[in-house]
Amino acid sequence: MTSLAVRLASGVAPGAAGRPPDPLAVLLTTLDELETLSRFDSEPAAARAGDAAAAARELGRPDLEQRALLAGADVLRRRGSVAEAGRIAHDVHRWATEARSRHLIARSSFVLTAVFQELGDLAGALEHAVQSVDLLDDDTLPALRVDHLVRLADVLGLSRDPAAPERYATVLRLAEDLGDVDRQLRILNNRAYTDTLAGRFADALHFSTRLQDLASAQGIPLDVGRLDTVARALMGLDRLDEAEAALTPGLAPEVLGSSHDGDAGADFLLTLAEVQRRRGAVDAAQTTLDECVRRCVEHGLTSIRVRARAEQAELHAAAGDHRAAFEEHKRYCAELVEQQSAQRDSRARAMQAIYETTEARRQSRRWRELSLRDPLTGLHNRRHVDDELPRALADGAQVWVALLDLDHFKRVNDTCSHAVGDEVLRAVAGLLQAQAAPGTGSLVARLGGEEFLLVFAGVDAETAAAHLEQVRSAVAGHPWAPLTGDLPVTVSIGAASTADVPDRTTAQLLGRADARLYRAKRGGRDRVVLVD
Repeated sequence: MTSLAVRLASGVAPGAAGRPPDPLAVLLTTLDELETLSRFDSEPAAARAGDAAAAARELGRPDLEQRALLAGADVLRRRGSVAEAGRIAHDVHRWATEARSRHLIARSSFVLTAVFQELGDLAGALEHAVQSVDLLDDDTLPALRVDHLVRLADVLGLSRDPAAPERYATVLRLAEDLGDVDRQLRILNNRAYTDTLAGRFADALHFSTRLQDLASAQGIPLDVGRLDTVARALMGLDRLDEAEAALTPGLAPEVLGSSHDGDAGADFLLTLAEVQRRRGAVDAAQTTLDECVRRCVEHGLTSIRVRARAEQAELHAAAGDHRAAFEEHKRYCAELVEQQSAQRDSRARAMQAIYETTEARRQSRRWRELSLRDPLTGLHNRRHVDDELPRALADGAQVWVALLDLDHFKRVNDTCSHAVGDEVLRAVAGLLQAQAAPGTGSLVARLGGEEFLLVFAGVDAETAAAHLEQVRSAVAGHPWAPLTGDLPVTVSIGAASTADVPDRTTAQLLGRADARLYRAKRGGRDRVVLVD
């Protein structure tokens, strides 16, 4: 067992007959658990994801390594490192697309949905959410399918799409069939919250009431985020006393101090302040808002702090201090504009971080490809031949190499100009590419000057000779007069195969072809020589 697989397997029961657990089975179980955890502490989850990625590398399973990297990316996103999570998920998505791995494409799209959602790009989030659902295999773990469907419903809900309620209803039934209470609570909360955004407060109250009933029946206390959802539904129906009563359990220190939303309960307190103000309890609302602002300052919660200014202006107005309300409202407007600008910059930087690695890789491939091309003709160059020919020779098939040299090319340059000579070289390159090589592994390259190279494999001497004669004839029969006038353009060709070179070395094969090219030149040019 690998060392990291041992670490993953700690605490795992031994297999049959007391044998240690299989490393691959342990790794697969770990990945399934990481992907389906509905709630987790980020530190242990991050460590397990890192160990799983390393174990997958040791086992030589890049697909499982990508799954582990995605699990780690989701942890990063929950910690607030949205750009880094997006970069990793985007890289995995590219890898999965090239590898045609449906599961990994679906999973990377799942993470990217949350990333784009948090960046405010609901169109991008919806595109990935749809893909994350469509590409799930039939044997996908039921809990995983629920998570993907919930995320799609959430994006539709945030987009005010009328299809969102039906999506939530479908996935809620799936979670109920599974008996998964945690996921049922999440679905009910998200459904109620998106209903408040759409102004469907009666529906929001219905589902928030179901949320409360289910949590009570299971003995699960609602956190401040879910209490906030209940209160907002009641506020929308102007049932303010009930809204404040719904929020009251969240004031307990053990509840308010355990917010899972990363806002230290500040958002919850802002809702409570609004409820208290609308009920006429201005002093209580001010006290609540002061605590909200304190937490915003302590934890750097800029967005909630800006909204708190708007509530402060309302409180000044409710207390009759309209001048203070006006001044506070101006500060709110100024900070709102500044915040929106900062958010745009932050989103732009995050998007750049997500895509810049892929773009850099694409540019690197582009420059690499350009370095292997002849700039005049666009054919591959000698450097590419040096890379590829040894690989072709290692395959075991019979490989043919043909060297082609333009006859009396110096006359073209001297008589017609070097510009015309360049046009001739480009035209010859086109003719060589147009002649489909027989067999497999064909390659056309310009080695330099007026010398070209052809490589093809898997054919006998008769077929090779016929093809090379066809190439020679195509060049000689091309209408050159518009370019070169009375000067003909022909090629001499010398070819050799691995049958001529038992050692199958590049140097020997090219050397044999070059010797035959020299014989073609001495024999009168415009001809093909394949034998000594």
